[in-house]
Order: sequence, then structure tokens, then C-alpha cells
Amino acid sequence: MSVVTIKVCGMTRPEDAAACVALGVNMLGFIFASKSPRNITPEHAASIETPGVLRVGVFVEQTVDDVLAIIDEAKLDIAQLHGGQDQAFCQAIGPERVMRVFWPMRYDSTAAFEAELAAYADSAHRFLCDAGSSGGGHGVSLDFSRLTNLQSPRPWLIAGGLGPNNVLDALTTTAAGVDINSGVEEAPGKKDHDKLRQTIERIRSRYE
Repeated sequence: MSVVTIKVCGMTRPEDAAACVALGVNMLGFIFASKSPRNITPEHAASIETPGVLRVGVFVEQTVDDVLAIIDEAKLDIAQLHGGQDQAFCQAIGPERVMRVFWPMRYDSTAAFEAELAAYADSAHRFLCDAGSSGGGHGVSLDFSRLTNLQSPRPWLIAGGLGPNNVLDALTTTAAGVDINSGVEEAPGKKDHDKLRQTIERIRSRYE
């Protein structure tokens, strides 16, 4: 396992999940969003085996009841709330299993962003900082320099077009982990195993 948390999102194929497990990733993500090209049904997600890895569900428009039902059906450990859900929503899911997504580019200053993170300190176990101003999986990278000294009350992962060519730049921040998706794909939902391996090797090389 790596010193940092490695999450690979957008799982749709058993062979991709198996490759990730073999490479020692920590988390695998399944996207439950009808508009995403990586959308997956709970039944399909449940059929993909991921031994020894935390299973994360990405939720955008579902109700609390929907999220709880999918967590059970898809055999998930963590709910990644990717639709701007408020603190009450997070509390209803259970803070200990919530990864709340934020978009740093929405904020005028680092101080304003840190204040928003602080407001969710008791509502989530982890945060995720994504590129753009909404959504995800679009292949756009963050301005990593804005997050170099970010003060967060919870461990956070960084996402946004990460792959072998830029993942080390992401790790110049205070992120506790990386969330990899579009940057290691041949097509949406279909992982490029060479890019995946190269990316993980580069992450590990930083800590050797």
C-alpha cells in the first residue's frame, strides 16, 4: 500500500477492478449518476469483486433514502457526495462514511474555502477537492498551487484529470490521497492498465 490514499473511480468492468486490486489501491469508486458515461447500476456494482479495498459510491442527485438503499445493495463502505449536499444530508447518511466533494475554484480565496471545509468538519470523515466548478470526470486539472498549504479539519483527496504526467504535481499539496479516473482511461469507464500502473508507480516512487 502507498503512503497516500489511492482511489480509482469510475469502475464499470471486473477486469479493471481486478487490476486495481492487484496494484494495491485503497479505494474503488462506482458512479451512480444518470448523466455520467460511467454510470453503473447498484446490481452491477455489487457483482464486481474488490477484495480488501474500500468501496465508494458517487452520488449526485439521489435522496437520503436512495443513497442508503444503494449503499446496501451495492455493498459500499463510503458515500461520496458529489452534488453539494448540505450538512443535514451528510448527517443522515452518517458522517463516518461520508466523503464530501468540494470545488476549490468556486471560492474567491483560500480562507473562504477553508471556512467552508470547517463548516463540514462534523459532517464528513473525508473531503475531496475536484477541478472545475461542478460535476467531475471531465479531465480538467486543478491549479495545484492554490492547495499547497490548505488547512483542512479532515483528510482530503485531490481529483481532476490525474494521470502519469501530472500526479506528482498533485502530491505537492497537502492532500492525503489522490482520486484517479479520466486520466487513466482509454474511454469513459474503460481503464488503460498501462497508464494506471504508471500512475501508481510514480506515486510510490515519491516516497521511496
